[in-house]
Amino acid sequence: MKTDRTQNLFATALVCAMALLGTPAPAHAADKKPNIVVMMTDNLGYGDLGIYGGLRAQTPRIDALAREGVQLRDFQVEPACSPSRAAFLTGRMSVRSGNDAIAQPGASSGLDTKEITLATMLKGAGYKTAMYGKWHVGELPERQPQMHGFDEFWGILNTSLPTDPTHPDIKTMGVPMQEILAAKAGEKAKQVGQMTLEYRGLIDHEITDKAVAFIKANAKGDQPFFLYLPFINPHHPVVANPEFKGKSGNGTYCDVLMEIDYNTGRIMDAIAAAGIDEDTIVVWLSDNGPTRYSLTPYENGDTGPWTGELGSVFEGGLRTAGMIRWPGKIKPMVSDDLFHEMDFFPTLTRWAGGTVPNDRPMDGVDQSDYLLGEQPHSNREHVLVYYNGEFAALRYRQFKLIRAVYPRWGSLVAKSEYLREMPLVYNLKADPKEQFNLSGGAEGVLYGLAIKEQQFRGAYEKSIKEFPNGDYSKMKRSQ
Repeated sequence: MKTDRTQNLFATALVCAMALLGTPAPAHAADKKPNIVVMMTDNLGYGDLGIYGGLRAQTPRIDALAREGVQLRDFQVEPACSPSRAAFLTGRMSVRSGNDAIAQPGASSGLDTKEITLATMLKGAGYKTAMYGKWHVGELPERQPQMHGFDEFWGILNTSLPTDPTHPDIKTMGVPMQEILAAKAGEKAKQVGQMTLEYRGLIDHEITDKAVAFIKANAKGDQPFFLYLPFINPHHPVVANPEFKGKSGNGTYCDVLMEIDYNTGRIMDAIAAAGIDEDTIVVWLSDNGPTRYSLTPYENGDTGPWTGELGSVFEGGLRTAGMIRWPGKIKPMVSDDLFHEMDFFPTLTRWAGGTVPNDRPMDGVDQSDYLLGEQPHSNREHVLVYYNGEFAALRYRQFKLIRAVYPRWGSLVAKSEYLREMPLVYNLKADPKEQFNLSGGAEGVLYGLAIKEQQFRGAYEKSIKEFPNGDYSKMKRSQ
C-alpha cells in the first residue's frame, strides 16, 4: 500500500502504519465508518457521577450519555495515570510496554515508536485524528502524540500538576514551568503556553473549545474522524473554572464535576448540531480511581461503594466510570459484566474496519457483539493487574485475589506488602468494600482462584518468553 512520505523519520513510520501486521477486522453494523470521540477524565471516582449514585454534584449530561448507551458498572482500568493511558491506547497491559508505573517529569519512559496506538490503527484505516489534553505516556520527541498517530496535538505531556510561579520554592528549587504544546503529525512540538496555577482552571474549557471546532470542521468531510480528549480535571490540585467556582455549593471538587458535565454537554451538542449523532461513537471514561489523600477535604473524589483510591489495587482504584454510546446501533443497557479499558482497542478496530496487530501479544478482547446486544454476556472473565513491576492482583468474575497489597488510602506514598503464601481474597458482590478476607475461611474460593492465578499468569509468562516486555525486535510499525 502506498502512502505519502514526510520529511520526518517518525512521521514516515507513522503514515506507513496502514500496512500494520494483522488481519483487517470487518466493519460491523454499518457500511459507513463511524466517527469516534473519546472523553477521558483524570482521577474521577466511581461515585462522583449521579448515574453511579453520586449525590454531591449534579451531572445531568453525563448521566444522559450513560442512559443513551451502555453504562458499564464493572468497568476496569489500571491503577494509575500512565499505566491506564498506555493500556487504553494500545489494547495491551501497560507492563508490556514498560509503562506500569506513573511517569515522573523528565523521565525517558513512554510508548515506544513501535507501539501501535488506537490513533495509529485508525489513521491507517482512513481516519483523521486529533488529541487535545493530557498525554502522560512519553515526553521524548519520538514518544509524543504527533508521533503516535495523531494528525494534531495540543496539550501537556506530563501530569496535570500546575506550577505557581509566585511560590518561593519554585525559584529556590529551579522548578521548570510545565509547557503547553502544539504539533502536527511528525513535527517538533512548539510551546504555546504554560500550565500556571491560574491557567489550570481554564484549560479544560479550551480543550473543549478546540474539540467543538474540530467536530464542526470535520463533520461533513470525506474522512471519518477520531477525537481523543483526555481532560485535565478533576486531578489535584483541584482548581475550578471561575464560571463554576462555588456553583455546586459543595466545594471545589464538586464545582469541577459540574464543569466536566458542562463540557461533556458542549461536545455532545456539537455532535448533534453537526448532524452526525448516529454516525458517531462516544466513549466516556476515567483513567483510574480518585485521590482520597488530599488534606483539603473538598479536593477528594468519591469511590462510591468501593474502597481504595488512585494507586491502589483495591476496587476503588481499578473500577471507575465507563460508558459507550452509538445511537441506532448500541441499545441502551446497564452492564454488570466485566469490561476492561483495553477492550476498546479491538472493539473500535472492528467497527472502524481497521487492523488488530498480530505481531505482538494483545490483551484487549473484542466486545462488539456484546455491546450490540448480539450475545448476552461480555467476552471477558478475568483481568491481571501488574503495577510497579510486580504482579499485584487477579480479578476473576466477581472474585478478587490480591498479592501486592497497596494501602487503601495514601497508596501513592507507601510501598506494597507482597503476600507470597496466603493472598487476600474477596467476593466483590458480597463484600464490595473488600473487608472480609476469604483466605482460610472459604477454601473452595481460595483454591479455585489459586488455580486460576497459575493458569492466567502462566499464559502471560509464556507470552513474554516469545515477546519479552520492552523488546520490539519482532514487532513492526510498517512493512
